[in-house]
Amino acid sequence: MANRMTPRAEGQEKDVLLVLDKQQGKVSAVKGIDKEGNLQTVSPTHCGEFMQVDKNSDVFTNFISNFYRKFQDTSGLELFSVKASEAEQQSKAIEDNHRNPTPEGSKRTEMLRVPKPDFHEFKQGYRFDPAKIDWENLKKVGITADTLKNTKDFDRVMRGYKSRNTYTVSGTVGGFYLKPTDVKLSFYQAKDSTVVPKLHGVQMDEKLLQRPYNGHDFTKQEQGNLQGTGNLGGIAQIKDPKSSEEIPVFISRDRYTHELEYMRADKWKCPDTICNVKVSPEQKAAFEAGQAVKMENLQFRDGTRRSAYLQVSAVERGLEFLPRAAVQFLQQGQQQVAGLKDGQGVEFNGHVQPGAQGKSPDKVQPKDVTPAAESRTQVAVNTEGKTNEATKQGKEPLKQGQQKPTAKQKEKQEKAQDKSLKADKPKKSKGMKM
Repeated sequence: MANRMTPRAEGQEKDVLLVLDKQQGKVSAVKGIDKEGNLQTVSPTHCGEFMQVDKNSDVFTNFISNFYRKFQDTSGLELFSVKASEAEQQSKAIEDNHRNPTPEGSKRTEMLRVPKPDFHEFKQGYRFDPAKIDWENLKKVGITADTLKNTKDFDRVMRGYKSRNTYTVSGTVGGFYLKPTDVKLSFYQAKDSTVVPKLHGVQMDEKLLQRPYNGHDFTKQEQGNLQGTGNLGGIAQIKDPKSSEEIPVFISRDRYTHELEYMRADKWKCPDTICNVKVSPEQKAAFEAGQAVKMENLQFRDGTRRSAYLQVSAVERGLEFLPRAAVQFLQQGQQQVAGLKDGQGVEFNGHVQPGAQGKSPDKVQPKDVTPAAESRTQVAVNTEGKTNEATKQGKEPLKQGQQKPTAKQKEKQEKAQDKSLKADKPKKSKGMKM
């Protein structure tokens, strides 16, 4: 059965496609495409069987792309788009001009000709074929090919990456109503070779980083790095979801959707140069270890030279320039560590000092760390023996993040102080018993 396009709407005339066979000098109207993808045609006089199309729709674009892919050698065929009511008249004009070309006739047929798509652009580094995407279905939720092109995301998603921009989607899909929500978009190839869109919504789960990720438990330091820079800051061993084998990976967190993504570390190769600056062996080693590296004197496209922090991102599938917030996180010495113990054995949080940046988490010592704001009093009291007005009478170590004694501790301190005063008070003499 022929695959027909959207039927003609009341009061709205659509176009039909005419195909010229140059060898026979004959023009036919396109009826549809059979199951094998072969073109079906009828005489231009059979107007009730024409396949009618909207030239501005994605369906039209997909049909034209598929037609030229199916018929690689199209030198003997030409496509024209005309109004349905003018099909018979225009087909005769095209045939007449083909047999006896005239300047006026050639100009008229050229205006009706459907240009051949530029397939070099489609194939240039693309992972997915745009013609295999069901754009009509995607349009139902508010995303079109033009939308992606206008935001410069089209090439990116065709190459297998997630879109940089977010899109507001809504509508009824598969019988379910999708309420307006902001998402990022990517595509993947299903087992039947179809290209399927994937919508990435915002993850609101606050405990996402506290749960195992493909068999890897995030340390508190890793959780802080993912929140602060968007990247783990090291290499993790996870179980491959497909093969269950242990593999080394970079892990990153999408800064908008908060999704976690991984990329194999043993498959990634550090480039020799970045923005016309040679990468030193030390910098390569740091990149390959998942660390952020400051590169100096990089030459950008606008001709300027600047310094910038770069780090491997699983979201970007390679090196990325860290955004300002992530750079501030690094510049403040905030390679976060957690779970270190103070002088009383109580855990505290802190930031690795610049001189110790890049150390493996298990080799970072308390002396390498500046306590975080909420842990400063705790470390000062428990490790350094310092006191202030609120803590000078305390004998119990402060708990994690504690700034002053609790009410219970204060009451205990006061009782201990009273007991001490009583013990120091001289006993009253009872005299000598006669």
